[in-house]
This record gives sequence, C-alpha cells and structure tokens, in this order.
Amino acid sequence: MVLPTGFGLPPLPYLVVLLGGVVLLAALLVALEPPVDQRTVVALAPWMALGGALHALNQPPIELYDATLSPLFGTPAVYLTTFNTMATVWLLLSMFGVRTGHAENVSRNLGLVGTGVLTVVLLLSAITALRSGLVEPVWPALAVLVSLFVAAIVVLAVALWRTPLIIRARYAAPVVVFAHVFDGVSTAIGTDILGVSERSPLPRAIMEFAGSLPTAAAIGSGWLFVLVKIVVATGVVVLMDDYLNDDPVEASLLLSLVAAVGIGPATNNVVLFLFAG
Repeated sequence: MVLPTGFGLPPLPYLVVLLGGVVLLAALLVALEPPVDQRTVVALAPWMALGGALHALNQPPIELYDATLSPLFGTPAVYLTTFNTMATVWLLLSMFGVRTGHAENVSRNLGLVGTGVLTVVLLLSAITALRSGLVEPVWPALAVLVSLFVAAIVVLAVALWRTPLIIRARYAAPVVVFAHVFDGVSTAIGTDILGVSERSPLPRAIMEFAGSLPTAAAIGSGWLFVLVKIVVATGVVVLMDDYLNDDPVEASLLLSLVAAVGIGPATNNVVLFLFAG
C-alpha cells in the first residue's frame, strides 16, 4: 500500500467538477502567462498550508463541514479544491495587474491573499477548538517554532557549504527546506508525544524502523523521519540549482510542488494538534 489511509476519490459529480475546474483554470493560466519565478514559490506557500488546514477540518474530532461540502475536502479532493480556489484568485490578480500596468506585483498579491485566507481558517480552527473544550495550543506552536529554528540551521549550513547556490535560490530554498522540516517535526511530535498514528505508509515504515533501534526508548522514533526530510529537502535544493538557473519558470513550479508535499501535511498535523487537549 503506497497511498495514505483515508485516501479515496469523491463522488463522481464532485470529481468531474473539480477536475474540469483544474483543466480549465490551468489552461487559462498557461494562456495568460502570469509572471512565475522564485517569489511565486513563496506566494504559493500559504495556499499549500491552506489545503492542509481545510483537510484537517474535515477529520475527526472536528468534522466541521456538512455532508454536501465534505467530499470537497477529503483526500485527494482537497488538493483540487485548493488549486481551483488559488488559480481563480491568481487569474483575477493577473488580469488586474495587467490592466493596471503592475504585473510585477501579482506574486506578492497572491501571497497576501493566501495568507489572509489561511489566517481566517486558522482563527476559525482555534475558535472551534476553544468551543469544543479540546484546545491544545502548545504543540502546534512548538511544532512551528522548532521547525523554523531547524530550517534556519539547515539553510545556514547549506549557505556555508555552497554559498552561491543559496544566493541564487534565496527565495525558493528556505520555503522547500522549511516545508519538509515542518512536516518532519510535526509528524515526530504527533507520533512520539501525542501518540497519533501516521496515515502515510512510507513515513510509518521509517518510524517503525527507528522504533526498532536501541535509541527508541530515549529519543523516540520520529527523529529519523525528521532527518530523512532534511536530507531530501537539501538534496532537492542542491540538485535543482542548474535547473533553476536554466529554466526558472519550470523549476519554480516544480519547487512549489515539492514544497506543497511537505507544508500541506504539516499544516494538517498542527491544526489537528489544536484538538489534542
């Protein structure tokens, strides 16, 4: 089994609408050709986190959505829902930017809108947790702070090792590294401290292996997954250096996808942690 537990397609009408939206909006974006560079990776980061947060609100013990909306926020439907929302905003901002002669601000505005929407969703999550009496703010906050610290150390280490690389990838590299460190740290907290079962088979296998080591009794099993995430993120940043220089548009989009694989699940984790009280 290579897919996460709970992975399942939504009912056919939802799937048709979601996939149709993805195809249409992607085609419109390709035709419009909004500016894409490393700053786009930063701008897309809050949207990646938004997808994870929206998915968390569809899981026990939260289950915020009614039966009509719930299929839009399962796995993998939530990724399509988030893309369609983000792409619509991106198109509107691109058309407005072209009309006003400020196309260079499209990525910045996309990031600001995404941050605003994410903030609203996180506040809604916190309010829901308070009302349910399950609120636990410590572990979500700790996951974010530890991830920021570890990611900063990793980026600094890479900068000392290959300074020109970090200068060239100064926007994309920190996002990719933080995204995967955040996923690793939040997963480790969930597994070792909160006793949450990992739904994805590969991380689960890594942590099961770490749990069989003599170190498990002292430092748990999540540390190995964090280490793997650091190595993978660093390796991607290093290997993408030439690609980012030769084709910045394609490389930036690919780095965005790599970052999304980390930051989405990580945000899902920390929103669920709010309800761990």
